[in-house]
Amino acid sequence: MSLPQMLAAVGLIRPSKRGGFCPACRLFQSGDGPQEIAAPSLIALAFLILATLAWVFTIVWSRSMDQMAVGLGSFGPFIAGWAVMMAAMMLPSAIPLVFEFARNAEGRRGWQAATALLGVTYLAVWLAFGILCYALYNAIGMPWPNQGLIGGAALIIAGLYALTPVKRASEAHCHELCALHGPLPFNLMRSAVVVGARYGLSCLGCSVGVMSAMVLIGMSNLVWMIVFAAVVFADKIAPTSTLPRCLELSGLMVAFGFLYIIGA
Repeated sequence: MSLPQMLAAVGLIRPSKRGGFCPACRLFQSGDGPQEIAAPSLIALAFLILATLAWVFTIVWSRSMDQMAVGLGSFGPFIAGWAVMMAAMMLPSAIPLVFEFARNAEGRRGWQAATALLGVTYLAVWLAFGILCYALYNAIGMPWPNQGLIGGAALIIAGLYALTPVKRASEAHCHELCALHGPLPFNLMRSAVVVGARYGLSCLGCSVGVMSAMVLIGMSNLVWMIVFAAVVFADKIAPTSTLPRCLELSGLMVAFGFLYIIGA
């Protein structure tokens, strides 16, 4: 199968039509004529670019925090940094859902805005989780003197959480939602909010252990932030959970916990 055929099979390109979406995007040629990049592909690419810019900002921001006092800081800077960090860490794994939604919605009125609303709703779920973490963190008087040990323990707990039925059910729900199962019902904007919220909650169920550990370890720790982002991405794009894979993920997180405690 040629490259254009493979791209067409997954919906990334399609036959170009006169007066169609993007005549200037005719990059591929097949036996059936010129091909153009599908509009949903460009929407997904826009989300990827947004995630990349968020990573650039996150890296710069985390380096500026290296010399700051421990803790989460004041609410305003925390929530702004958290929102950008969630865009960096969580949007890449949501791109398959964004693409499927855009492909199902294309042709309906306001489908581009609805796809953007899906992304906003998804990130809003993680923003709410960050606010909750901030409130709990300050309510119990953190950081504590033995915060390094607490961060390592949180990683170990996150590893054990990977073996729970809640984690496995949330992961299965993530995969189910990404498929979308046909045309979108009712009002398109409402569909975007419902899909974004449901996916955000199932994603939260998958990654709550890892993200809680990140809050306790510290958002200015760029190395651990990259490690957590890689774990979350690999976990979400992997096929449906199997017991061996759950055991591997659990063992990896437990090992990270002990490494953090040793290095703290």
